[in-house]
Amino acid sequence: MTSRFRLPAGRTYNVRASELARDRQNTEVVCNILLLDNTVQAFKVNKNELGQVLLDIVFKHLDLTERDYFGLQLADDSTDNPEDLLTV
Repeated sequence: MTSRFRLPAGRTYNVRASELARDRQNTEVVCNILLLDNTVQAFKVNKNELGQVLLDIVFKHLDLTERDYFGLQLADDSTDNPEDLLTV
C-alpha cells in the first residue's frame, strides 16, 4: 500500500535523502559486555565496524596480553535481561 502526500506546488520530498541523513546521525551503537567477574561494561562502537574492533576495545579496556584464550559470545537474547547480550 502506497501513501501519497500532497506538497505545495513545485516542492519535492526525497525520502531516501532523509533516510540517509538519519542513518548518518546514528552511526554508533552501545554494546553491553558481561565480563567474567559478572560486571557489565558498556562500549560504543561504529555500527559499520567488524566485531574484531569491539573485541580489541574490550581487550584494551581489560589490559589483556594473552588474547588467544578470550573472545566474545553472543548470548541468547530471548531472556528479559538486556545485560546478557555479549559475554567475555
